[in-house]
Amino acid sequence: MANHEWSLQQLTAKAETYCAAAEHCICEVQNKLQQWQASTEQCEKIIAHLLQANYIDEQRYCHAFTHDKVVYQGWGRMKIKAHLYAKHLPSEAITQALEDIDETEYQKTLERVIASKKRTLKTTDAAAREKLIRFCMQRGFTYEEISEYL
Repeated sequence: MANHEWSLQQLTAKAETYCAAAEHCICEVQNKLQQWQASTEQCEKIIAHLLQANYIDEQRYCHAFTHDKVVYQGWGRMKIKAHLYAKHLPSEAITQALEDIDETEYQKTLERVIASKKRTLKTTDAAAREKLIRFCMQRGFTYEEISEYL
């Protein structure tokens, strides 16, 4: 990639386009600005502008991330929570997003994950059950949620 000097206006326009295309959190935008070789001062100004113009809303991001991971990736609350904390999001926003998960959709996701894993298991003995539980726990579901379903 060529070393290109972007003006503050150009970087702001690029960041606005980036944020308009999909939900992003401050951490992701900072990483993108660093890729574009923005200075620390430019990053701070651009992020402040994006927050003020409502291009970035971390509560909205947490809800979108949570919904997408449950519905499309088949993740449980624990894995989602870990990934959101890794993005340095406020714990109140994370807690609220996790509480707002639709329980019916969450149960359907767990059922879908279990059913797809059961098809790949060769047997139905205790070892297969342990593998199934371990797999679901890696997906972020708690032991209680899994055993309640099984």
